[in-house]
Amino acid sequence: MKRHLALVLGLALAAAACTEHLTTPGTCPAFCPGGQSVFRDTVLTPVPGGDSSFSGYVAPSNLTSVLVSNGGQYGQNRAVVRFLPRGDSVVVSDSSHSFTVDSVAIELGIQDRDTTVGNFVLEIYRLPPTIDSTVSLATLDAAMTPANLVAEVPEPVAFRSGVFHVTFSGDSLASLAFNAADSTVLEIGMRVRADGPTGARIGTPASGTFAPEVTSYVQAIGVVDSLKPNTIGRTAGSFFTVTAPVPPPPSSLLAVGGIPVSRSFIRFALPQYLRDSATIIRATLDLHADGPVFGIPADTAVLVATSVLVDFGAKSPVVAGIGATLPLLSGDSTASLEVTSLVRLWQGATPTPSIIRLALADEGGTFLFPLFRSTRSALGAPILRITYRPPFAFEGY
Repeated sequence: MKRHLALVLGLALAAAACTEHLTTPGTCPAFCPGGQSVFRDTVLTPVPGGDSSFSGYVAPSNLTSVLVSNGGQYGQNRAVVRFLPRGDSVVVSDSSHSFTVDSVAIELGIQDRDTTVGNFVLEIYRLPPTIDSTVSLATLDAAMTPANLVAEVPEPVAFRSGVFHVTFSGDSLASLAFNAADSTVLEIGMRVRADGPTGARIGTPASGTFAPEVTSYVQAIGVVDSLKPNTIGRTAGSFFTVTAPVPPPPSSLLAVGGIPVSRSFIRFALPQYLRDSATIIRATLDLHADGPVFGIPADTAVLVATSVLVDFGAKSPVVAGIGATLPLLSGDSTASLEVTSLVRLWQGATPTPSIIRLALADEGGTFLFPLFRSTRSALGAPILRITYRPPFAFEGY
């Protein structure tokens, strides 16, 4: 009996010794990180000479806006729009019919213009359809003669943006009549005059509601009235800005935008302590323009920073879907972009190159042309400010 009782008590003690107390908290520092979170700041400058600009990216016909201006800081710019062919017949009840034209309406949209200059007038000229984006400003101006002027559109001083129509009927239809060489292609050129230097942005098909369009109101021949089509609409098939030659920007500056379109690349050397295990909390790229950015007063362009997949210089492909943007206003002289998501791509087992590419969202479609200082400038080179947290130190590891 005593032996049995001793055996029971022994088993009970053994069970008690193996019981886990789940409600008992862990004992620090054995199970807790050593110390509290520490946040640090560091400032990186680009690799000396590792920031540069390249130009010629966007074809002049791939624009969201075309530009018109008459000198000064705006420069000399003309806009050209070529509409798709109209054809010389219409199909009614499965049959082609020739037609007569009652009237033609050209629809254009001014996205923005300088309203500080008075007596703004947009001149519209009929051009031969052989003129393309390789034309020089001198050749284009030579084609903009009084005989080829088809309309003048004066705008009140308060008019900043909007869509307007120019209608041709009666005797004025002759200025839009086609000959065999035209192949029913209507091409127009636009320039501006005013009391002083001024500029405006004209919409293209990429601009949505500001897209240019030409509409012909026709009467089909030999068709009963109830079946006659009454309109033939054509959008712009090509469009481009023709500008006066300008000297390239100084090599000591980082050009972004302009015509021909420029982009800039800034290279950094990310320290090993940031590349391996630090947690990047925030990263800000600070840029200093060489002077206030010039453009239409209160007009905006969007500065875009992206990371690159591989360093191929001017042709480096960017990481899709990840970027940082900042509205840039006329008159701005500094820019700060939050680039945390880009800098984090420089970490890990398969980091991307530590390069930031700068471009404009509407390349070639704005007068704003920022020139930022670089590592070759006396002052104001780009800096990358990074806030990070070093890795936790666990005691005993």
